[in-house]
Amino acid sequence: MPNGIGGETVSQDQEPETPETSNEAAGQNAGAWEEELKYGYSGNPKTKLDERGRLKMPAEFKAFTERRYGKGFNAFYITSMDGESAEIYPLPEWLERQKKVVAMPQSSLARKMLLARYNLYGDRADMDPQGRMQIPEELRKKADLSGDVKVSGEGSLLRVTSLNRLRENVDGSEFTPEQLDSLSGYGL
Repeated sequence: MPNGIGGETVSQDQEPETPETSNEAAGQNAGAWEEELKYGYSGNPKTKLDERGRLKMPAEFKAFTERRYGKGFNAFYITSMDGESAEIYPLPEWLERQKKVVAMPQSSLARKMLLARYNLYGDRADMDPQGRMQIPEELRKKADLSGDVKVSGEGSLLRVTSLNRLRENVDGSEFTPEQLDSLSGYGL
């Protein structure tokens, strides 16, 4: 009976053949996943915040998070150093960052300023089963986060920027020759 691939005849006690993936292709994918896990989040999809201020995690970042931290992982910390964009850290990455801040001298003015911003703009956010997480209200207002936003993967964190603000920043600034030279020093 014709129930195999490509109309082949397969008997009832015989398994139909399945197409094989080449070892070369499988190896490339495996290597790509390992590289991705090594360097962290990358990419910059456009998405929207809903009317309640929730960000739906782009699918590629949700998939990366599950590969890196395990299926069902949902614990994040959202904050900002400057109020211009939201920084979303998986909780393990945030705790590592906090260790570095706490290790700074308590008398450090930079430490006090950083903690003030983290406290003003920051909060724990648990991603719901639909992949949504609440951006803290204070940060949404300051960074103009509503409607269209860009979510940029920056290694250990995701940066959420208002699409309008991002356009203004890019349109309002040109690279200087010194900045281009500086980038070329990094091979860019």
